This record gives sequence, C-alpha cells and structure tokens, in this order.
Amino acid sequence: MKLMRAFLRNSLAVRLIAGAVLWTVALLIAGAFVLTTQYRRSVNRVDDERLNAVIESLAAFSEIAADGKYYLSRTPGDPRFERAFSGQYWQISPVKTKTVMEQVARSESLFDSELSIPDEIIQQATDKAGANIKATLTGPDNEPLRSLTRIVRLPDQVSVLAITAAADRRPGDREIARFRMIVAWTLGLFATGLVLAVIIQVRMGLSPIYKIRKAIAQVREGEAEKIDGVYPAELMPLTEELNHLLGHNKEVVERARTHVGNLAHALKTPISVLLNETSKNNTGLEKLVQRQASTMARQVDHHLRRASVAARAQVIGSRTPVTEAVSDMQRTLERLFKNKNLKIETQIPPDLIFRGERQDLDELLGNLMENACKWSNGQVKVSASPAEKSFLEISVEDNGEGLPAQKRQAVLARGERLDESAPGSGLGLSIVNDLVGAYGGEFWLEDSPLGGLKVILHLPSAAR
Repeated sequence: MKLMRAFLRNSLAVRLIAGAVLWTVALLIAGAFVLTTQYRRSVNRVDDERLNAVIESLAAFSEIAADGKYYLSRTPGDPRFERAFSGQYWQISPVKTKTVMEQVARSESLFDSELSIPDEIIQQATDKAGANIKATLTGPDNEPLRSLTRIVRLPDQVSVLAITAAADRRPGDREIARFRMIVAWTLGLFATGLVLAVIIQVRMGLSPIYKIRKAIAQVREGEAEKIDGVYPAELMPLTEELNHLLGHNKEVVERARTHVGNLAHALKTPISVLLNETSKNNTGLEKLVQRQASTMARQVDHHLRRASVAARAQVIGSRTPVTEAVSDMQRTLERLFKNKNLKIETQIPPDLIFRGERQDLDELLGNLMENACKWSNGQVKVSASPAEKSFLEISVEDNGEGLPAQKRQAVLARGERLDESAPGSGLGLSIVNDLVGAYGGEFWLEDSPLGGLKVILHLPSAAR
C-alpha cells in the first residue's frame, strides 16, 4: 500500500491521468444528473399540462340547471376515461353549497370508487383559488397517481367545486428510469473513451521525457557520449544543461586523474631518494628511516590507487566486455605459467558487459587469476553470469590446496601473506577488495568444487 501511494505521488503520468479522470467522471456525473433531472421535469410537465387541459375542459363543461342541480354538458373525449381502472381519472366534488347535490361527478374509469383527496389539498386549493395543487394520490387499483386539484366557482357564484384530474405515474417513472439507464450507459462509454484518450494523450505528451531517459541510459551505459536528438522547445534547455553537466563531469574526472598522477610523482620521488640513501648505511637511524619510508611508499601506493579507481568508477559511460578481458588475461597467464602445464577453462557469456574501466577489470582479473594459477595443481576455471539488479558475478577457482575458512579474512589485509615462499607483495587480494568497493560491489571467498579456493566478484553490469 505504501509503495502504491508513493508511486501515485511520484508518477507524473499517473498524476495527469488521475486528475483528468477525476474531472471527467465528476463532469459526466454532473451532466447525467442534470439530464435526468431535466427529463423528469419534462415528463412531469407534459403530464401536468395534459391534466390541466382535463381540468379546464371539465370546468368549461360544468353547468347548474334551473333547479340548482349540477351537470356536465359533455365529458372529455379521451376513451381512457371510459375504461375501468385505466389509470386516467377525473372527479368533481362540491366544496360548499346551499343545496345538496345528488352525487359527485367522476369518470367511468373510477368504476365504483372515488379519489380520496386529503383535506389539506382542498384547503390549499381553496386558499389559492384558480391555481392547480399537485399531489400524489392512490388510485382505485392501488396505483400511485399524479394529480392536480383546482377550486372552481360556477357562474351562479354559489356552487364551489373541487375538480381533480389524475393519472397513473408508473409509465412516466418507467420512462424516466429507462432514460436514466440510457444516459448512464452512454456517458459511461463516453467516460471510457475520454479516459483512453487522456491516457494516449499523456503518453504522447510525455514521450519526449521517456526519450530523454533512454538517451541518458545510453550515455550511462557508454553507448553515447551526450544526449542527441530533437526535443520539444520546453525540454531543449534541459537537454543542453544535461550535456553541459556531462561535459563538466568528464573534465572533473580528467583533472582528478591528472592531480593523482602529479601527486604520485611528487611523493614517490622523495621517498625513493630516502630509500636509496638509507640503504647505503645500516645504522639504527637509517634502518628506522628506511622502514618508515617503505611504509609510507606502500601507503601512498594504496591511497593513490584508491583515489584513481574512485575517479574512474565515477566516469559515466565506462563499459568493458568481460569476454575480451578474460581472454586476454588467459593468453598472458598461459604463456607466463607454461612450465606448469596449466589449463585455464573459461565460461563467459559473450554479451556480458562490466560497467567500468578496462584497466580496473584487468587488475581484478590479473590478481585473482594469477593467484589461482600460482596455487593451482594445473587446473583453473573462470566463469561469469548475470546477477540481479544490474550486476554480474565473476568466479575464479582452482584445484589447489585451498584456504581454511579461519584464514580467509587475514589475506584481505594489506601486505598479509600466508606463504612467504611464493613470490609477490601480498597486496593482491587487498587491491581486489579496494577496487570492488570503489565500484559498489562485493567480494568473498568460498570452497571450490575443484578442491581449491573459489573467489567470487559481484560487480555492476551494463546492457549490451
């Protein structure tokens, strides 16, 4: 959940798409609400106009005879008023009169029923004489009715009638529900289309950024020296600044290399002079100076080497094919150890690339493969394979006597040697440790299936 929230918060594409989707959905929901509301009002308005026309005609057809009796000169011509329980009804009721009317006039569709009109509706209609009062009634078949009631005073100025026209509201409600469903499906399809259009638009709009990312990856992998290509006007300043930064980084690394070389020359020469001068005498002071000068020389070599490696490790775009480096080192060591009848077996994928300088990989392989050749009984194996998270693994193993687990940490110390009979300075594994650390990798020792020692390097890799 936290990763998802972080992704939603940090992704520009997701922000744009989510914002557009939210606005689109909100506007479409508002549009659907407005459309359905207006359609419902339109349906109700049509029903009200038809019911009002019925009331108008009933009021016009209402008469009082000479004997004071009420009658209708004619009835509305809609045949539904003549069919029992058709859902279309009208009714005329007296409100007050000096003479008692014989009956309440009503449509034949009511059959033997009457519309039950609440007293508050009659009161509202009386208070607003001539206006239609809307109400929801229950029909003779228990159907919901939409009704209008109006108070009408006849020409004799005495008889006051409540005229009510009603219609079954279920057909209108069904039409409104049907319209609402059509609107929902239609706007849902519109929303889907708009969301897809927004996604495509965002992808197309951000494609130059993806192109820049690919160009930067090519620079980092060593496939290009700078960011090339044509980009939108808004991104051109960014690409120019990135190219300036790459150039500046290259200049800084070159200056660092030059300074390291100058420092090495400036320190090594005085130390060499001290060692040469003190080697001529064997007094206590000369021996002390010689011992300390030798320590200084080793420390200078170590730290200058680390500084040089660190500078090279920061170079963007450095890449070295592992196969070429191993093959070259194999040929060199087979000539060097030709008297041992040595067999060096290699298993290296041709597309494996080390993301770093060739001279650093040569130094790593040189130290490890030379040690393996030195302590082996004639068989050395070098293999490599891709690892997780853009790393690769290189293993160097031999069929020698191996190295006990309790002594493996000791050989990583600078100048530490477990066998003084073999030639060397004792700095090999320490140098390997420094180089691997400078590239952010790992380095460890294991027992080899061949019987000897197996050294494993975990180094950054680059795509072919």
